[in-house]
Amino acid sequence: MIFYTTLFTWIIIDILTKTLANIYLIKKINILWDYIYLQFILNPWIAFWIEIYPTILKVITISLIILIFYYYKKERKELKSNKLIDISFWLILSWAIWNAIERIFNSNVIDFIWIKYFSVFNFADTFITTGAIIYMYVLYKNKK
Repeated sequence: MIFYTTLFTWIIIDILTKTLANIYLIKKINILWDYIYLQFILNPWIAFWIEIYPTILKVITISLIILIFYYYKKERKELKSNKLIDISFWLILSWAIWNAIERIFNSNVIDFIWIKYFSVFNFADTFITTGAIIYMYVLYKNKK
């Protein structure tokens, strides 16, 4: 039950941040000089603006979410209710699901955090990455 409540809550937060970005970030807002700034953009591609045909991208997105959810259930059984595993997969799945919904229905994902010479992303991307780092930490720690 906690998993689904957390999942739903983070999806709502993602919807809220992207809606606010759509309303308030039409013009660029500098956060750290001209290196980090906020600005609304519709991103039709995947990370680092890598182009993939839209239909293929949608299929890949849905397939990855299904595989990640299956893998989470498998890992949870093997690692006996490890809270860090739960947190890592909650972060990955909840934020990935809303990005996927956006991509499937709008063919774009709303991004609004820019780092010059690096990439443009949103909170979902940040938390997916955080979840992956936590998961790698758990794997590393369990190998010792």
